[in-house]
Amino acid sequence: METVLILLKIDLGITHNLRDAFFIKLIQGSLGEIQKRGIKLDLNNAADQMLVVDYAAWTYRKRQEDAPLASNIQHRLRNRIIEERVAKQNVIPEV
Repeated sequence: METVLILLKIDLGITHNLRDAFFIKLIQGSLGEIQKRGIKLDLNNAADQMLVVDYAAWTYRKRQEDAPLASNIQHRLRNRIIEERVAKQNVIPEV
C-alpha cells in the first residue's frame, strides 16, 4: 500500500503528507471499485499497482472536472476481466 501511495502522490505532483489519510482512503476505494469488476489484484505486481494508481488518480481528478474514465484505463480493466475469465475456464477440476 505504501508503494501505491507514493506512486499516486508522484502522479498528482504532491510532495507533502498532509492529505495522506485521504489518499489512502482513495486508494482503498479504488481497489474496491476494481475488485467489484471481478478483478483480483496483487499489490506486489507492478502492473496491478499502476492500475490502482491510475484509477485513483482519475478518481481524484474527476472530482474537479467531469471527465470520463480514460480509455487506457478502460482497456486495461477489460483486459484484466478477460484474463480472469480465461483463468477460471482453464482450471481443471480435481477428480
